[in-house]
Amino acid sequence: MSILTNCEIKCSCGEKFEAELWKAVNVFDDPDLRELILSGRFNTVQCPKCNNFFYYEQFFIYQDLANELIAYVYPKEHEAMAAAYRKKMLDDFKEASSGIEGFDEIDFHPVLYFGIEDLIKTLNNEDYVKDEIDILGFLAKRIGLDLIHIKPSAARNLCVMHTIPKKKETSGNIKEDIVSGLEMLLAHNPNLTEYDKFLKRIKNNISCLDEILVHKKVKK
Repeated sequence: MSILTNCEIKCSCGEKFEAELWKAVNVFDDPDLRELILSGRFNTVQCPKCNNFFYYEQFFIYQDLANELIAYVYPKEHEAMAAAYRKKMLDDFKEASSGIEGFDEIDFHPVLYFGIEDLIKTLNNEDYVKDEIDILGFLAKRIGLDLIHIKPSAARNLCVMHTIPKKKETSGNIKEDIVSGLEMLLAHNPNLTEYDKFLKRIKNNISCLDEILVHKKVKK
């Protein structure tokens, strides 16, 4: 669930005051909070003395289970101690999750960020990629493509879209079918820049598909 707490704030002018800040964000329960983060208004406060508006940086957890993203967002100033905070994140995640119903179904690790800017960059990038995935979904049946779905957390780690095309009429070699599928897709819409970059990446090193295909989602 999302958690809003009362915190003591200190402004650059020296004034101390209290304000409510988000300590945990669950976008399934509160989808508007995702847009609040992207808008730059998340955890912003106004000093009652100098009237300055500013983002107050503090640790918070971002959770989007549908997209397999649990992010631990620490202040940017802690980045020099990344190794220590990564260990703390994994330990805290394990402790917080013990005894929670359904946790055994979560088969991905949390992601570590330093500064909200890195989280925003990830969310914006995934919104951009989603537009291309939607176009692929629209064109797939029309041009004879099957879709391969990759676990979102793995796709994020591997810097690849979580939905990739393959030619419906198989050659018996899934890698060649993916190359053919991408070529067919781009022939119909050459403006899909992320899929174009993916095709070039494969042609440069087709073995990269081995690691990607390990994470194919099993249909239930």
